[in-house]
Amino acid sequence: MWMLFELILTLLIITTALFIHEVGHAIPALLRNKRVKVEIYMGSTSKENKLKLRFGRLTCYLTFAFSGLCRISNSDQLPAPTNKQRLLFGAGGPAISLIGFVTLYFFSYLIAGVPGIIINRLALASLITFFFTAVPFTYPSFMKNLGGYQSDGLYIWNVFKDMKKEAKAVS
Repeated sequence: MWMLFELILTLLIITTALFIHEVGHAIPALLRNKRVKVEIYMGSTSKENKLKLRFGRLTCYLTFAFSGLCRISNSDQLPAPTNKQRLLFGAGGPAISLIGFVTLYFFSYLIAGVPGIIINRLALASLITFFFTAVPFTYPSFMKNLGGYQSDGLYIWNVFKDMKKEAKAVS
């Protein structure tokens, strides 16, 4: 019974760290335009068998997961994002993961016992999420829900390359 509790707690910690990361992407997207609608998916982009939560223009589809995705659901109805907006969107997840690590790690030492340990593990999961997403690479195909997608680091790298091309074209 104790092992089952530990397994569920570990899945909850990983899912929470990933959700915090995805919220980091959602914030700059929501601030971009008052008409933007953002969706966060934990696990696959399927909406089936997931807890649906709506907070204004943000809709979350939640389940235990080892991956997450944040997307603008009505991007076809909006003007194309500027490079600055793209950078903020891409960097928002890793930045919040890193801020979450520092904050949670600090608070884990202020709270005694098992709750402090759980918060400490959530901090560690946030740090791992930061490193795993900040490194520029394309996720391999064996990663079911992420296979073929760019990491946040690669997305940011490509935005910088686009900005450099645009700067050369102007000069």
